[in-house]
Amino acid sequence: MGKSNTNNKSDKTGSYTDFYYHFFRNILVVTLPLLIISALILGFAILHSSARISSSDSLAISVPSSCTLSSSVDEAHSASIINGTYEDNIGRTTLTTFCNDKNGYSVYAIGDSLNSEGNNTLIGRNGSNISSGTATSGDTSNWAMKLSLKAGDTSTTPPSIIDPFTNYSTVPTYWTRVATIPSSTTDMEKGSSFTTTYATYISPTQAAGTYSGQVKYLLTHPSTAPPTSAYIMQEVADWEDELANEGDSVVAFDNRDGKSYWVTKLADGHIWMTQNLDLDIEANTVLNSNTTDLNVAYDSSTGQYAEYSDGYTEKNGIIYYTPASSATTIDFTGTTVTGWQNSHTTPYTANKTDGPSTGHESLGNYYNWTAAIASNNSSSLTQNTLGNISKNPKNSICPKGWRLPTISNQSEETINSTNEFARLNYLYNNSTIDNTLWLNSPLYFTKSGNINAFAYEPDTVRSLYWSSTISSQTNSQALIFDDEKIEPITVYGAGKFRGSSIRCIAR
Repeated sequence: MGKSNTNNKSDKTGSYTDFYYHFFRNILVVTLPLLIISALILGFAILHSSARISSSDSLAISVPSSCTLSSSVDEAHSASIINGTYEDNIGRTTLTTFCNDKNGYSVYAIGDSLNSEGNNTLIGRNGSNISSGTATSGDTSNWAMKLSLKAGDTSTTPPSIIDPFTNYSTVPTYWTRVATIPSSTTDMEKGSSFTTTYATYISPTQAAGTYSGQVKYLLTHPSTAPPTSAYIMQEVADWEDELANEGDSVVAFDNRDGKSYWVTKLADGHIWMTQNLDLDIEANTVLNSNTTDLNVAYDSSTGQYAEYSDGYTEKNGIIYYTPASSATTIDFTGTTVTGWQNSHTTPYTANKTDGPSTGHESLGNYYNWTAAIASNNSSSLTQNTLGNISKNPKNSICPKGWRLPTISNQSEETINSTNEFARLNYLYNNSTIDNTLWLNSPLYFTKSGNINAFAYEPDTVRSLYWSSTISSQTNSQALIFDDEKIEPITVYGAGKFRGSSIRCIAR
């Protein structure tokens, strides 16, 4: 894992006031910072006909926070556990939220033992520690956390607990969203409660003594606001100098939905996402290219915002992309993907809900190539661009300021090669076809498989990562690997209809 997120630059999403609730002995301490909305400033200027006479007027409006977060201790946060045993339901705290507007909220959590953000160990007074994990047997002691909706809660809008925290899971080492209520189109009061509990396995070799740790929770409002001191994906220019050296990493938040991603400076000099993109795409969700949303890039060679126009509109100089009415993110488990079509024109995305969903191991979403390039119909893109990537589509579903990798005919040994997957394979894998190093630090590529028709094909068949490079009307270039070998470039490419993973690169 990379270094923890310790950026101290001023946050641009709002100001924060900290409230601390309840000291839990032995197992954890919970502190609860609360987000409030910063002031909205409106300015007016009035110019008179005379060049020597002018006046101005200004107005400042303060919008107070409309959300609260409180907690109550229901059961003691302590336990005496004999070596070699597992115990769950340790401690129980009720976290109660209340919002009286339409903007929703998200709750984040982070390990904070010894008041050090990102520390997810139980600290022993005897000099020994217990790491966070989900072991229930063996030689390694672990502790884990779980969130649940409060039994008997009659709220009409309870929060959704984010997987994997519906079960006992590793305490996060960076701010991780654990519960959320999205923004709503109806005016309703959103008051609800959920509970936290902990589990611990003590190995036969664990030294006797007292161990204590801490988890900190944070409410952000509205639902897509990232937590305080966060790196924002769309503002990479503000923090890219923090990644000065190869291997430097931070966790950055996507302003579109508040999801977080590890990003890392790699040996090719680029900043890459080192986990898979997980953005849901739904029909008629307008994405504004000139704010902090979609990565819609101006193409100076054509004088247009895309080499295709389907799904794009312009209003007052702002470009908007609206996914087609058929666009949706299909949730599925197992190997059946009901609703997926083998289309290389209409955008499709899918989410495997029974796979890893956090950290480097996250499967992310699966996108056909039309969705990957933020289009509603990519059938006009027919020219093979291996020899000239300037003809690649300039748009993508990546966050603004990021792009899809490129595959080209350029040698991977060339510095700044545009054959970018092959360049990584040259730098980290000596251009061999063995995929082992791709799966480990610092690349963390995932055996995510792919989607073909109504079926999920596991990594033993093939895993695919899209580039922006075109092979033909029906195929595009992709990084391809199965459970043993890897192909950074393929002559024929992959069918644009396949659901494939995405890793984005900072422009």
